[in-house]
Amino acid sequence: MLNMLKINLIKFYRETQAAIVIMFALMAPVVIGSAGMALDFAQAYLVQQRLSQAIDAAALAAAAISSDANVIEQKVQAFFDANYPADKLGATFDPVVVVEGNLVTVTGTAYYSTSFLNVIGIDVINVAAETVVQREVKGLEVVLVLDNTGSMGTNNNIGKLRTATCEFVEILYGTYDSEETGDCLDRYGSFVDPQNEFVKIGLVPYATSVNVGPYGLGYDDAGGVYDDAFLSNPLDLSFSNDAETNICILEEDDGSDVLDHDGPWSMYRWCRDKDDDSAQCNYYNDYICDGNAYNSSGSNCLDWDYSEGARTVYRAPEYRCPAAAVLPLSEDMTALKDRINEMKASGWTFGNIGMAWGWRMLSPEAPFTEGVDWDNQAWRKVIVMMTDGDNVRSSPYGAFGVNGTHSVSSSGVLDDRLEEVCENMDAQDNVTVYTITFEARSGGIDDATRTLYENCAGNGGYHEHVTSSEELIEVFREIAQELSNLHIKS
Repeated sequence: MLNMLKINLIKFYRETQAAIVIMFALMAPVVIGSAGMALDFAQAYLVQQRLSQAIDAAALAAAAISSDANVIEQKVQAFFDANYPADKLGATFDPVVVVEGNLVTVTGTAYYSTSFLNVIGIDVINVAAETVVQREVKGLEVVLVLDNTGSMGTNNNIGKLRTATCEFVEILYGTYDSEETGDCLDRYGSFVDPQNEFVKIGLVPYATSVNVGPYGLGYDDAGGVYDDAFLSNPLDLSFSNDAETNICILEEDDGSDVLDHDGPWSMYRWCRDKDDDSAQCNYYNDYICDGNAYNSSGSNCLDWDYSEGARTVYRAPEYRCPAAAVLPLSEDMTALKDRINEMKASGWTFGNIGMAWGWRMLSPEAPFTEGVDWDNQAWRKVIVMMTDGDNVRSSPYGAFGVNGTHSVSSSGVLDDRLEEVCENMDAQDNVTVYTITFEARSGGIDDATRTLYENCAGNGGYHEHVTSSEELIEVFREIAQELSNLHIKS
């Protein structure tokens, strides 16, 4: 039986031997080709891995050496050559280096000459790698540009903004405790000492204009000398020189309103001394009451009685000037909370003016000089701007003066000016911009406004659109947490 099985197997082998040889001959190219393709792709992957490691090492090393873009590019090339010498497998091209603010992006490409795939027309396999490195940021200068317009009074949204801003300050200073209850602005006793010396925060509440407070007169909140005055006082009016001073500015309609510059600026609607109740502002004379101005009924403005009830668009000097003045970049958390607590809802939306003054506050040049130099890459400069509505040109008076005396003829012009401020700031200086549109009521923000603020955000910042006060508070927390992770805390 076994002998018969053996004889049959030998017979089968002899009869099929030729067929197996033919089959192997037919399959050999496929088997060998597949193995060759696998080998080529494995080698290409190895080239990509070496390329990635080389640009990672080059980017990290170069970003730590300098803040100068040209130096970084030179160092990347040198480190890349050292980590990927010419004798390594795969030919490389010079890496491409892009420095944007504190981000260094390095892209590398290489190719591997195939050994097997060329039989089917594939002579090379191209590979690429990219790395993005955040250069070391030691400190933050953040200016909060905040909508204090009348629409923020709806549902006490201005109160929610005060809470959101207060928590933002606490997070950046390392004192925020999510388990704490009660209003953030009431937490003075246990949360007054900032735990981060590398954070400075400024405030720019805006509405129909921006209130520069005593700083425009050359004084600080305590009444001490701050710097040179940057507001003109053509009528030589007298004001207090302390935190109670509220003076809004008039922007010039000469193109300077979209620039960072040192002024001077004219005063917004001031026609009388602060404590003088005998005269009211004269709308018919650009709100100047000089004793020779008469209204349409022939009444001299000096004969008018000033009273709280007469605070109308035609008479009151500080009408629609934000209640809270600006606060230059500060490390004083108590001062920041005090100023936040002064914010009230009143006026129209001149977002372009708010953004321009946020930029000016970050600048190391006058009118505010607390900011570090623009080329100090150890510090990151940030604007967080929030609005709850479209830009609206007020009537009959606004941040450019009496309507009809300037070229800001519509709310659309305000949009154009805001776009120019954002473009100029992006082109000239290294500012990270976050923008928040808060649609607290239906139709409060149109698509064009959302697009405007989306385009303004950038250089590491972004835009968020929220529809509730709870979301507003949360997005401020998120941005603060993100910023707090971008710098060294000790």
